Amino acid sequence: MKAPERPSRPEPPGGPASLSIAVVIETVNEESGAQSTLERVLDGLARQSHPAEKLELIVVVEGTNRSLGERLRERHPRVRVVESESETYYGMKTAGIQVARADVIALLDSDCIPVPVWAERMAQRISAGADVVAGKTRYPPDAPFSRAFDFFNFGYIQGDAGGAANGFLPNNVGFRREVILKHGFDPRIRRSGAAHLLGHELMALGYRLVYEPAQRVCHSSYGIGEELRMRVKSGYDSVALARIDDGEVLGESGYLRRSGLFLPIIFARRVWFDVRTVMTNRADLDVPLTRIPYLLLLSPLVRGVELAAGLITLVKSEYLKDKYRW
Repeated sequence: MKAPERPSRPEPPGGPASLSIAVVIETVNEESGAQSTLERVLDGLARQSHPAEKLELIVVVEGTNRSLGERLRERHPRVRVVESESETYYGMKTAGIQVARADVIALLDSDCIPVPVWAERMAQRISAGADVVAGKTRYPPDAPFSRAFDFFNFGYIQGDAGGAANGFLPNNVGFRREVILKHGFDPRIRRSGAAHLLGHELMALGYRLVYEPAQRVCHSSYGIGEELRMRVKSGYDSVALARIDDGEVLGESGYLRRSGLFLPIIFARRVWFDVRTVMTNRADLDVPLTRIPYLLLLSPLVRGVELAAGLITLVKSEYLKDKYRW
């Protein structure tokens, strides 16, 4: 891929606080009740240290979910409600991205509550030259098995010694406007894997992705059943993404496009990644020394679920996709 021309980007007049940020929230996980997580997400955005007049709040709802749209318009007049023809996770995010007008386009999920400095730290990083800012997502610390779920679901997003990110999560990320408008999510992917693919495509093109741990959100916890399904999804993605990754920007794609026999090798590589991560990134993961053996013992079991899902997808490519509506 040809790297983009990177024009010099001086700090905007007025500094980071002058940057406008459009916050796009899809509502795939939204409940219909008045005490839904979305209400707490919007409350969190109301407490941001970034100037309120610089925040453009966009909530995307399914076109058929008129009750949610009406409730939002009544209770949150600042929120721009966008009705989407698509009911998929990335389809709804894309609908919000396309109507956003701000300098920076940020993505939140409707079950991810931002800390007060969330937008401020994102603006600082964009102002300093980042094209994409990957935030830190964690479960509530008092939720059952939260550290283990943090490790396997979110902890793989890291920054190197210079702050460069190795990817981003679609529930907590900010883009320079022109970047996400030019390079959107692959419309063939309904859920999860599109962010993983786009992140590596942007890095291959030479865009600057940075990790900002202070850009933190608290993700709702859904229990063991949902966590297990996420690991199944990760295994499914290993094969499904490789089939559409023509540029082979994902490290695993080249192996899988040549032969599914490489799945066990990918399993071993992921276990080794876990070992390396828990040893070198313990502070960011908030993992005490006493928990390291537990995570190391858990890793082969978790990665084994992914391996099994990948093998199923090799044999019956549409089975898991149809079963879980991916």
